Amino acid sequence: AEDGHGAEGALSHDQLLTDPDQAVDFVTATRVDALAIACGTSHGAYKFSRKPDGGILAMQVIEAIHDKLPNTHLVMHGSSSVPQELQDIINKYGGEMPQTFGVPVEEIERGIRYGVRKVNIDTDCRMAMAGQFRRVATEDPREFDPRKFLKPAMDALRDLCRDRFERFGTAGNASKIRVIAMDEMAKRYAAGKLDPQIATAKAA
Repeated sequence: AEDGHGAEGALSHDQLLTDPDQAVDFVTATRVDALAIACGTSHGAYKFSRKPDGGILAMQVIEAIHDKLPNTHLVMHGSSSVPQELQDIINKYGGEMPQTFGVPVEEIERGIRYGVRKVNIDTDCRMAMAGQFRRVATEDPREFDPRKFLKPAMDALRDLCRDRFERFGTAGNASKIRVIAMDEMAKRYAAGKLDPQIATAKAA
């Protein structure tokens, strides 16, 4: 699900992306519940040297896979947005992050409309906390109490997560989650109730 990890030699841009037909073959053969796809993202803060467009971030791949696998949960690895405001805070207080760009939140929202159900944004979370660690250390170099660092860091993390929960459409849904026993899940799998749906070819 990442840019060329595990591959040898030079790869073209198309080779770095998940082929929708191969995705169908894989899901059919494995009956996986979720599929991590390659659409141009990568882990870490240094993903893109400019704001990504369709030539870099291939959201159309997600749409094509969802069209063929409508009930397969898709996963976007390496999808932190690397917000400019968090870069600025880190650098204001002694950091040396070079200019970088992540996956725009609006593109993640687009992916969610087309079957993405898991999004990895750990880099954003770490940046939110790291900026506050740096701020406290810079504003009061004498400070040593970890609580004085952790309180603003956790506040920044909470604000970031709240924003993402709301924008990703997950806020307010906790009460809808129902625990299903492992034995019951095993029965559902055995009965084929959770088998992936493969969309039939549309008539011309």
